[in-house]
Amino acid sequence: MRRKRRVSPSSVERPPQSTEPGTGTAPATRSGSLAAAPVTRFRSWAAGSLTPAPPGVGPTVPREGSLRSRALRRRRQPSQVHLSAPASASTAAGEEVEPMLEPEETAGSFSPNSPIRVPYLEEYDSNGELCQEPSLFPDPVLIEPYEKAEQEFSDKIAKIRKLPTLDSDTSISPSIIQESAADTIIEASKFVLGLSSYIDGKLLSKCSGILIEWSKGTGIILTTAQLICSTSPCLDEWLGEDKYAPNAEVCVQLLHMDDFKTGTLMYLDKQYGFALFSVLMDEPKRLPCFSNERFAQDVFLLGRYESNLLIGNGKVLSKGAGSYKRHHYMYTDGHISPHGAGGAVINLEGDVTGMITGPKHFIPSSTIQKCLEIWKTYNHVPRIHLGMKLFGIKCLSLVSREKISRNYNIDAGLIVKAVSAESNAEKLGVRMGDIILSVNGEHIATAVELENKLLDISKAQLEKGIGLGSAVDVTLALDVFNTTKCGRGRRLLKAKLSRTEEIIEEGKYPVIYGRPKKPVEKV
Repeated sequence: MRRKRRVSPSSVERPPQSTEPGTGTAPATRSGSLAAAPVTRFRSWAAGSLTPAPPGVGPTVPREGSLRSRALRRRRQPSQVHLSAPASASTAAGEEVEPMLEPEETAGSFSPNSPIRVPYLEEYDSNGELCQEPSLFPDPVLIEPYEKAEQEFSDKIAKIRKLPTLDSDTSISPSIIQESAADTIIEASKFVLGLSSYIDGKLLSKCSGILIEWSKGTGIILTTAQLICSTSPCLDEWLGEDKYAPNAEVCVQLLHMDDFKTGTLMYLDKQYGFALFSVLMDEPKRLPCFSNERFAQDVFLLGRYESNLLIGNGKVLSKGAGSYKRHHYMYTDGHISPHGAGGAVINLEGDVTGMITGPKHFIPSSTIQKCLEIWKTYNHVPRIHLGMKLFGIKCLSLVSREKISRNYNIDAGLIVKAVSAESNAEKLGVRMGDIILSVNGEHIATAVELENKLLDISKAQLEKGIGLGSAVDVTLALDVFNTTKCGRGRRLLKAKLSRTEEIIEEGKYPVIYGRPKKPVEKV
């Protein structure tokens, strides 16, 4: 179980948190008598992340067991606590956030649910001091409010997970179609290179790269940011916990066996997970052409380990990114070695349709081209932060798509998988399980289409002179369908351009538990 940082539910602003569990600080040792009495707040995870699920598979209902033991295990996880007055019963249950309705919208057309908040325990002794260690045998009567709160939360989540947008009928059964295209692979291999990174002479990573440009003796290589990731990649990219070593030494192995060159970092994009390096080299025999990706397309996966070409093949799946992956990924049923990350996905004509980021997923060329176009002009790639994890209905199984169509008469849109706590989206009443029908009046079928739309909007803002740090907000008109109350409404989501990676915060609220005072012994 990954560790979480505790924050006060009363905080208005929360510090950011973005593919393996994050790490925490070692818990402090409790000092003082064991009889010191605490008030316990029960920490929590956002509902969508309780039990991470693969794309299209609904989360699992929390396991049965001792609620008290679960509370104690969670309490031992280190965190920072904001000492504040105990939350009221209404706060513990999650207060309704007043939505920002447009003047022409009727109040009853879109009524948001309360935000998702998971209870957690915080213990204070009889002197009002926070206990560093939980009680081994807390008073059953005093801990009862927590047990009740957790049961209410479990019941709420179980109900939400019955929604057609969040059920588990999302399996995909792809068929494999393969053709022989040896000449295409050999030609495309001329722009696929091998890269390795080092810190203080020690190997950090071996990846692949795509030579995308060459001019006046200098080539530009597109590769994965994993090449200079100095920690094990975090399982959940939305926590933003990956660390990078931009000063790492990068060695580029060109196509000749003993031809090694030093690569220089030009740009690192943590949100989209790619990096650009320059290298001094002779004119290449071929540079790639880019072509837009599509579902059910036959593709080859090309990477390079040292001087050897890595090859995989398969079909592009109609599948969206899961709860742990960012929106811009597409998937294949093929497979390639982990050293192929940063390599090329090509179609049967040899055009690049994406950059490999894992054994089975890649960044589509439509997104890559938009990022490169913005970078060439502005030297960075800003992005609008929505405060939501989204998943395209189009990427669900036909069983789930039919269920959503039958229940809501909706055939396309983006399912809200999670909403960041205290985000503008949450304040506007957008909730987990809702459906985003359109953005600025445009219907969007997949999360990749959404990312490309956001890049277009970001570019338009930059062209108007509205850049990073501007006081001008970017306003997005979202048509939202509330799946629990079957109501539609339009929300004006205000956001700013940011060059940092987006982090999805998880909502929490405390349930207070106080230990009884130790009786004074008479002498």
